[in-house]
Amino acid sequence: MLKRLENSTNYKLHSNKGIIKFNYDEYIFACKLIASSIKSKYDLDDIEIIGLARGGLPMLVTLSHLLGIRRVSMIQTQMSNSDNCHDYGDLRYISDNLVPNKKNCILFEDIIYKGKTTNGVIELLKNKGKNVLAVYSLIIDEDFKKIKEKNNIIPINYVYEIPKDDWVYFFWEVDLKEVI
Repeated sequence: MLKRLENSTNYKLHSNKGIIKFNYDEYIFACKLIASSIKSKYDLDDIEIIGLARGGLPMLVTLSHLLGIRRVSMIQTQMSNSDNCHDYGDLRYISDNLVPNKKNCILFEDIIYKGKTTNGVIELLKNKGKNVLAVYSLIIDEDFKKIKEKNNIIPINYVYEIPKDDWVYFFWEVDLKEVI
């Protein structure tokens, strides 16, 4: 169940030669929209929020502050074979710090291109006894909307959409690259 969050009026990000620079204002807008959606739908005392390492970690921290949830969890997987754009391999589980006594969880992704990582992590979480209530992503690739989702009963909420196969540099990546 793919759903663009309401009130995200300029939700299509435009690229320059296949590259999109995702800035701080776009990020904060998206995080506030996501936090508002979560607060309106879920009992925050009963939820574990989980960020996917690496890209989902800044989002996880920001949303933990916006939601007032101090205890956060992460799951680390690896999908890419290098730092080159779209150099995908198979999903590999690395580690996690999941809370054993929390069954319901919400998963945070920075970006969903083809959904392989998202679906793989949902399966990992199910195998660990977790009930994934929803996935929230800052951005999806427009082509993802055409893919038949494996876990199509789990809502996948997003704010922004990018043109097919464009590459996103988040403000924390771009700023660091310019400094180094």
